[in-house]
Parts: sequence; structure tokens; C-alpha cells
Amino acid sequence: MIQALTPLHAAQKILSGMAKVEINALLQLGIKVLEKRDDDTFLIRLGQHTIQTKSEAPLIPKREYWADIEQDRYGTIRLTRLHPKPVLLQKDEFFSFRHDILTKLAEQEDTVGYIKEHIMQMMASSQNKEQFQTLAHLLLSLHQGVVTLPFTERKKRMLLQMRRGKKNDTLKQKSVEFYAAFNNLGPIEGEILIHEGKSLLNIEVFYPKSANLLKDFKEELAGFWRISVSLSGSAITPFWESETLGLLDIKG
Repeated sequence: MIQALTPLHAAQKILSGMAKVEINALLQLGIKVLEKRDDDTFLIRLGQHTIQTKSEAPLIPKREYWADIEQDRYGTIRLTRLHPKPVLLQKDEFFSFRHDILTKLAEQEDTVGYIKEHIMQMMASSQNKEQFQTLAHLLLSLHQGVVTLPFTERKKRMLLQMRRGKKNDTLKQKSVEFYAAFNNLGPIEGEILIHEGKSLLNIEVFYPKSANLLKDFKEELAGFWRISVSLSGSAITPFWESETLGLLDIKG
């Protein structure tokens, strides 16, 4: 078990372990909605293929979703358990932190102040408008009490958000609530609790196949005194996000 471990160190371990499971998972498929047709079907992109299909829920053109895909005996393809992906994961130019950012955060007395200063420095030296807008989104998220960290693992995008848990004055003590989005595992929500030197991990997932997989691969998250994996009864959404992806409406 992990003794006297801060929630930030535990979050780093979760991200690393989930990434290993993610790479080996062939579960939910990602789709992009291209357009809605007059017959209430949708034209979607699935990998390298473009198909026309029906959906059990309304879809927004140009948005990306996780989905389970089913085919009936007549060959009709249907999308089920649709869940929109976070806006940050859909950007053409994806900004990514280095994985050691969590280690650096855990070493700071003022974690929020450190990440705020780090983001502002990166904004000052951003290479283009797209990156500046993403960093502005991360800063605005921080002002709402949510640390938002995009990562890349083996060219696969993932997103981690953290906020203070109950009776927690900093991100380094007692408990942290987290949201994570993975390409194949889908959205995940959970809580890391440190109690009497023991690390406890509670996870909720949206897709049954992801829940079963994580239960089978708990060893990838080894080090926690107790790990609980359950299926969420409702959608799992980011703690905070903005459709505009930035503090400023930048034109030109």
C-alpha cells in the first residue's frame, strides 16, 4: 500500500495506470458528426470511414462523441450510449502538459498559485492563437476551482481535472475529486482519499465494458489500499469547461 502519499502523487499514479489500460483497450469508439440529413439520420466519421446512421439521441454537427456501435440483423448501424467528448479533446491543435507536472505540483506549498503562474508564463510565450486560447481556458478553469491538465500518451489524447474534495483546504491533503477522459475508456470520475496513511480510490465510469476492464486490470493501479470501481447511472461530464475555449474572443 502507499503510505502517507499525497492525492497529487496518487493522481499521477492513476493517470499512468489508466494510460496502460487505455492503450490495450478496444472499447468505445470515437465518432465525429459531419452533418444531419433530412431523414433524421446522421453522417458520421468513424476512423477512416464515413457512414450514415441513426442515433438514439440528438447529435450536434462538428462535435465528437464516444459511442457503442450496434448493428441489427438487417445491417442497420445504430449508435448507443452516446456521450460528448470534452471540448478540449476536440481541438485541431491539441496542447499537452508533460507528465512531470503532477510531480512538480506535489512539491509546491501553493499548488494553485504554482500552476496559475506556470500557465500565465506559457501564455506569454505561446506560439499561436490556438495555444493561447487553450491556455486561457485552463486559466479560467483554475479560477473556477478546477485544475485542468491535458496530456498525451503514445499519441492518444487524455484529460485530467482535479478539484478539492470534501473538507480539503488544498490539493495536497485528505482528498481530491478527479475527472478523466480517455480515448477508449471514455469518461471517468472518482475520488482519492488519504486516511490514516492509506490511499483509497473510488472510480465511476460511464461504459459497462470499461468498468469490467478496470476491475480486471486493478493491478495496473496497484498501490492503493482499496480500489472501488462502479458504473455511473448518469453522464459523466467535466467539472468545468467553456465552449469558447478561452478568456478572450480573439479574431484575425
